[in-house]
Amino acid sequence: MSNASLKEQLQALQMSDHASASMHNGRSDSPSRDVKKNINGHKKVDKTNQNKPKWLEYAQYGVELLKAYFPLAFKEMYDIAPLKKGIKQDLVKRLGSIDSIVIEDKACMIKSLAYYVNTNAYHKTMKEGIARLDLDGQAVETVTAEEAQYAKDKLEGKHKARPSKSQKTPIENELP
Repeated sequence: MSNASLKEQLQALQMSDHASASMHNGRSDSPSRDVKKNINGHKKVDKTNQNKPKWLEYAQYGVELLKAYFPLAFKEMYDIAPLKKGIKQDLVKRLGSIDSIVIEDKACMIKSLAYYVNTNAYHKTMKEGIARLDLDGQAVETVTAEEAQYAKDKLEGKHKARPSKSQKTPIENELP
């Protein structure tokens, strides 16, 4: 691996992919939002190039690093599995033994672990009796009933915390 961080390498790859796609489409500019048509002919907005908060970009980059270095434990959102209790300590120990990863990327992975385990997709996988995986993708323990209930409550709490689009805040109700 070169001295450039994996983030820089991924960005360079994305830029070259985007540039070749723009040239293929006959466009020289690259808009921040691409509008495409789906199978039914409806417009579909590609949100991948929209501006995101820096913390979210950082967390998602860290998750991509985790997927790259530990693919058997960290999977795509549709294929997530619960992770073993204490996996953060295992991650710190394992990253300490890998010299090819720059320190900034190691720190990013450790910080992004919290983001990964707090996603809705992760909470949905927390069902009683489901195997928890270690960094090598090996089943080491199972999710208990209490852990499954905690994840369910947390997921429901996230849904309750989101106001529906039709609901107005108290301040909006006071406006003429």
